[in-house]
Order: sequence, then C-alpha cells, then structure tokens
Amino acid sequence: MREIGVRELKQSLSKTLRSVSRGEQVRVTLRGRPLADLVPATAASEDDQLRRLVIDGRLVAATGARPKQAPPLIESAVSASSLVLSERDAER
Repeated sequence: MREIGVRELKQSLSKTLRSVSRGEQVRVTLRGRPLADLVPATAASEDDQLRRLVIDGRLVAATGARPKQAPPLIESAVSASSLVLSERDAER
C-alpha cells in the first residue's frame, strides 16, 4: 500500500484517485501518522459484506496479527488424512 501525505494528496488528487480506481490502495498520512485508507469502491463493498457477516454472528473477526511467514512444513511418515481420522475416532 502506497502512503501519501495530506499535502501531496491535495496537489495530486485527480492522479491519486485514478490510481485508486485502477485497484491501488493508498494510505493517507498526517504528519507521518495514518489518517485514512483510499481503496477502490468494490473493495469497500467487500468489507461491508464481511462486516454484515460479523454483525449477523456468522463470522468471527480476526483478533491477532497475520503471521510474517508460514510455519515450516514437517515431514511425516503418516498422511495428514490418517492423523485427522485418528483424532476424530479418539474423540468418539
């Protein structure tokens, strides 16, 4: 996400809005602190859909930060399917 200061945004508003309409996301800062995010209108409607799901109780919003990298893969002699099935059977 590109960051742009309020002063620069005032000077290049049309250019910045054209970039946003092409799908770019822009974070507006004021004295180096995030103030607002400019996102394409379709992205906003997707966010609205997610908010509705949270309000309806059909989705739980994430509370933690996204991990910086994926966990390492572990080699195993047993397949993942058989591990899941054995855990399921153990719960019964």
